[in-house]
Amino acid sequence: MYKVKFMMGPSDCNDENIPKYSEDFIKELSEQLSEEVVYASMDEIAKEALPIYFIASGGAERDFSKNYKKTKGKYILLTTPAYNSLASALEILGFLHEQGLEGEIIHGSMQLIAKRLKVLKKVSEAKRKMVSMRLGCFGKPDGLLSSEVNEKDLKNTFGMEIVHLDLDELINEYNIGGYEENEYTKDLKTKDFNKDEIEKALNVYGALTRLIKKYSLAAISVKCFELLGKINTTGCLALAILNAQGIPAACEGDQKALVSMTIAYLITGNPGFMANPNYIDSDTKECVIAHCTLPLNMPDAYSLTTHFESGIGVAITSDIKSQPLTIFKSDGGEKYFAHVCSLEKTMHRNDLCRSQMTVKIDDYTFDYLMNNPISNHHIFVLGDWVEEFNELYK
Repeated sequence: MYKVKFMMGPSDCNDENIPKYSEDFIKELSEQLSEEVVYASMDEIAKEALPIYFIASGGAERDFSKNYKKTKGKYILLTTPAYNSLASALEILGFLHEQGLEGEIIHGSMQLIAKRLKVLKKVSEAKRKMVSMRLGCFGKPDGLLSSEVNEKDLKNTFGMEIVHLDLDELINEYNIGGYEENEYTKDLKTKDFNKDEIEKALNVYGALTRLIKKYSLAAISVKCFELLGKINTTGCLALAILNAQGIPAACEGDQKALVSMTIAYLITGNPGFMANPNYIDSDTKECVIAHCTLPLNMPDAYSLTTHFESGIGVAITSDIKSQPLTIFKSDGGEKYFAHVCSLEKTMHRNDLCRSQMTVKIDDYTFDYLMNNPISNHHIFVLGDWVEEFNELYK
């Protein structure tokens, strides 16, 4: 639902048809959004992640000037093509700029208005959720030189907090054993793979879910290579399930990947695939990416195999149809990269991490990866979400 504060000029200098015209406009906008748009009081608007001022006519400036201090952040001015709505919004925007405040006029075709409102609402809701999120890190990055975040920058930029946890606590919880059954655990057990290895991997999942609940974590990273010698299995399957359940989960203790996966999930509602760029053809701009922890709800079909580097545990190999992808990475502060690419095909090679894709990138992404990357791991999300990421950082 979208809540808007209806504002119009004094009735003695405005057309009596404005209220009816405005109601029809809102009804059409609701249909275009496939979501209801309703009038709300100023007190209700002040509580919204995205406060919207519906500037219905000329003269609405007076009402706006009396109420604008009740909301914070960017001022969204929704306008119509009639009754001097846009003219009033232009005056308001000029006023806001004089106060050093930010605003945006939403104007144009109904399709354009709806598209922009969807982006703004998604980003506003994501920003609200980020504040006070606790990201649990079981161990620090292992062998990664540029994958820790500046925790002060993370807190100042997004409001997120890193919670450092001992990997031994995860191992102790694993030794207790057990996990709750769900659609993913049940499906995994139907796969043609060693049942004992699946069970060991699911016990890692069970241990992580209990610790996530214990410490009120919204997302996690695991220094997973250290698990190999201690429990003789990997975290690949556990992280694949958690990502599918909407709990961003990064491997190798990579904090920047963890933050990036969390942001990506909040912005898109889809899990992100944390992957290594393995090879880029400078002529064709085809980039091979791969890793072992693909979210279980991302592929069209998947099967089980072993973890690539160790040859033990359980990892995911997959098939996904060709479609747009967004490549995204954050440094945990104000630096980020977001650009659209295209998934061309998935592969099943034996010399790479187990979920493998060839993606088509452009010169812009090629130059970024070769000359100014935010470390190695990047997050790939199904669909084109570049506008949403840009809006978040703007």
